[in-house]
Amino acid sequence: MEDGEVADVGPRADLEARGPFDDRIGGPDTMVVPGFVNAHYHTECWTAPGLIDEIFELGNLYVGSSMIDTDHEIIDLLATYGLIQAVKGGQTTTIDAFYGRPTLPLLGAEAVLAAYERIGMRTALGVSFRDQNRYAHMSDDEVLATFPPDIAAEIRASPLGYAWPTDQMVEIFGELHRRWDGRDGRFRVITAPDWTPACSDDLYRLCRRLSDDYGTPMTSHVLETRSELMWNADNVGGSAVRRLADLGVLGPDVSFSHFVWATDDDIRIAVDHGVTMVHCFGSNMRTSVGLCRVRDILAASGSLAFGTDGASLGDREDFLAEIRAGTTMQRMPDRFDEHRIDSLAVLDAATRQGAQAAGFGSRVGTLERHKAADLVCIDTSRVMFPRTRYHHDRILDVVIDRADHSDITAVMIGGRLVVEQGTVLTVDEDKVVDRINEIEDELYRPTPEAARRRELAAMVRPLVERTSGEWYSRPIDQPASIFNTRSIPGASDG
Repeated sequence: MEDGEVADVGPRADLEARGPFDDRIGGPDTMVVPGFVNAHYHTECWTAPGLIDEIFELGNLYVGSSMIDTDHEIIDLLATYGLIQAVKGGQTTTIDAFYGRPTLPLLGAEAVLAAYERIGMRTALGVSFRDQNRYAHMSDDEVLATFPPDIAAEIRASPLGYAWPTDQMVEIFGELHRRWDGRDGRFRVITAPDWTPACSDDLYRLCRRLSDDYGTPMTSHVLETRSELMWNADNVGGSAVRRLADLGVLGPDVSFSHFVWATDDDIRIAVDHGVTMVHCFGSNMRTSVGLCRVRDILAASGSLAFGTDGASLGDREDFLAEIRAGTTMQRMPDRFDEHRIDSLAVLDAATRQGAQAAGFGSRVGTLERHKAADLVCIDTSRVMFPRTRYHHDRILDVVIDRADHSDITAVMIGGRLVVEQGTVLTVDEDKVVDRINEIEDELYRPTPEAARRRELAAMVRPLVERTSGEWYSRPIDQPASIFNTRSIPGASDG
């Protein structure tokens, strides 16, 4: 590496002859891989009080109501803490879907971007747009009509639906793009139409125009839940992905986060348009939405990436653990002739394809000459011990099946050493933790206004339970995955 870029790659013996060097990292037991790209993340999850553990249709109600009343310092502090976990977990780049606080300038986005800048990570910050069905999978007017006028007015004026005026969002997107896009080669500002029920056709078209005009990617939550699948079936004539294709918004610069309830036709359309489909295993398990059809996407030659949603398993942001769990769960018990997913395909999804989705594909995602030196060093000594046990296994298979964040010895971004032996070098983690401890009594304590927002969300909850409950009662004829059986196949009822 030289001047922040990969100067050359090759066998160790050949490269050692190129010395002397200013410094060396790694060693004979080190595997070097490109930096991991978290293709779907929310820094704001770290500002939400409590566990992320409720089924999504209900948990979604509390996104707006749970927003802590905060300032730039708190957003920066909690974003920094979350990103410390992420970079120690091998993540060098994220696609960060950002909603923001309407009371703060530019929604508080610059506090998050400052945290990325300080740590040294890359991000494609997605400015989120929403303009309909803010409270439930039905029109806002229908929802509000079920309440007395004073309560309806209170809900409408609250941030419960976490949707800010579209004209304001266009201005904010443009200003953030002007200030941050391209800065130091580490920042993109992209459009993020939130998800298919919450965005009108006009809003999707608007985001497409913005992405085209500003030359940025687009990301959207698509088919995350069973209710979303059924809403599209009932309201737009069928496929959510067909709707987006007909609107002309799809292309290789688009990513679909979660993409759990995708039909065969949805996958074909996404593949035909070069869309990247992002598997968020830990989040999907925690919010009970199901499994992305990773194996079928790869079989269709689709572009796949991984994300944590800011709600990874155990909130550890350990990317190795996340991709291991996410791909191991693809070893379905109803398929005899298919077992592990090829580890090179997994690594490619965790690096190159995520980088393409984030708009950094020309600079990162692979270890090639003249690309930025974003890399992760993994110590294989524990992972491969005892070596004779794994003598016949591919080392990458063993690493993916066994390694975790504790085996990462170095993380480098743009040739800059950011993590060494589990310690972040660019910020003082102890000071961050100390500051959180200083203000923890007030940090997540709800203000009277926040408590009232939760009361309003609780009032809307029965409506969400009724509408989603009806969709969940409809049988799924051909589930994408089967884990067990309720009876012995072929046995009589007696």
